[in-house]
Amino acid sequence: MTLDRNNLLNYFQKHMGLDTHEIDDETRLFSSGLLDSFSMVDLIFFIEENAKFRVKPTEVNLDNLDSIQRILNFTQARGE
Repeated sequence: MTLDRNNLLNYFQKHMGLDTHEIDDETRLFSSGLLDSFSMVDLIFFIEENAKFRVKPTEVNLDNLDSIQRILNFTQARGE
């Protein structure tokens, strides 16, 4: 499985309990309080499994993980 917008939306709905109809690609997931630090750990495992690379500790930050678009940009840049 590749990591794309639909995979992320499905993941956030099924595993995080988010109403994906109420968030868009730029919705701040962590800095808004929608998700917490425990959710971030789970998200990192999901990214690693689906994008097929290890997320480095220095890459675990809001610049890379705070919205769907940021996650997609991060994984695309790492996948090149």
